[in-house]
Amino acid sequence: MAKISSGQMFILLILARIMHTMVFHSADFSVGTYMLPTLFVTTLIEAVLSLPAVILINGGSDILKELSCGYKWLHIFLRALYSLYFLYIATGTIKYIAEFMHDEFERVISPVAVVLVLAVAAAYCAHLGIEALARAGTVVFWIFIALFVSMSAVSQGTFHPENLSPITYSDFPAMLDYVARDLSSSWWLPMLVVLGTHLNGSKNGAGKATLGYLGFKFLMLEVLALLIILVLGKFADILGYPLLALGAYARTVFIRSFDAVNMFVWCMNAVLVCGIYLFIATDGLKGKKRTAGELSAMAVTAIAAIFAYHANLDFNGEVALVIKTAGILLLGVILPVVLMIERGVRKCASSLQ
Repeated sequence: MAKISSGQMFILLILARIMHTMVFHSADFSVGTYMLPTLFVTTLIEAVLSLPAVILINGGSDILKELSCGYKWLHIFLRALYSLYFLYIATGTIKYIAEFMHDEFERVISPVAVVLVLAVAAAYCAHLGIEALARAGTVVFWIFIALFVSMSAVSQGTFHPENLSPITYSDFPAMLDYVARDLSSSWWLPMLVVLGTHLNGSKNGAGKATLGYLGFKFLMLEVLALLIILVLGKFADILGYPLLALGAYARTVFIRSFDAVNMFVWCMNAVLVCGIYLFIATDGLKGKKRTAGELSAMAVTAIAAIFAYHANLDFNGEVALVIKTAGILLLGVILPVVLMIERGVRKCASSLQ
């Protein structure tokens, strides 16, 4: 089985979170100072939720295999749950990229063409395997870092300290809403459960990847939120994509606007991240079955994304929030906890014999 390091695992997890941040758009979401302390709370919650999976993976467990207890049908069922969930996430990601391209470049390329190109490219990336994804992910990650630092360094946006208004009791509902939204994007937890079997066995590899993810995610989103609040303020509420709006303020003598550079990085990351999702959806299959699985996953994702686009399905609405959160809790938290309990019961039973 192909193996990756804890650092590469961190990169794959964080790129998925960066992709969500790039394409996130909700008409009823409002930025504010309340986001800064709330993000710290959600990061702590994620750290606690990750403990069962981290402990098991560090102990060398193949969580799904052990949960199956030797029953092939149960293993297939559990794999199917993860596959369906990440096909759903991939569909939402591709749908929002197609929607963005239609809004910004309506005369350049059709949404259907965007979906098909992304689905085919993602399937090809998935076919190359986890090691290739990890190596490509490292390159994309550092390109994103360079882009983010460059935009911040040459931004001509004006800081407005008055936008950092004090947090009041009236902000409490918005804080709860932000907690729910942030936790509903924590599908790195079920990603860790599946991809954990591909770690190279370095000491505390899952713990290092998790710590790196949580630390970088917290720092990145805190800085991004602060920039959006100080530069855009309430104007961000009416913008489709705040990250892209920040890029419009960044310019140099050679680059009049970072919009095109932003879009280039978005597309690279979208292909890579959707490739990771399709890899997870087909992980465990071998040979011709894997190729057939990758083609099926590509077709299902493309058809679902085209349907979602034309039906205007909301992957950030209340129903989607419930689906995503339920999947995160079941696949990333509850199943590892069940395995830990089952192990404890077995230990107690053997000690009593």
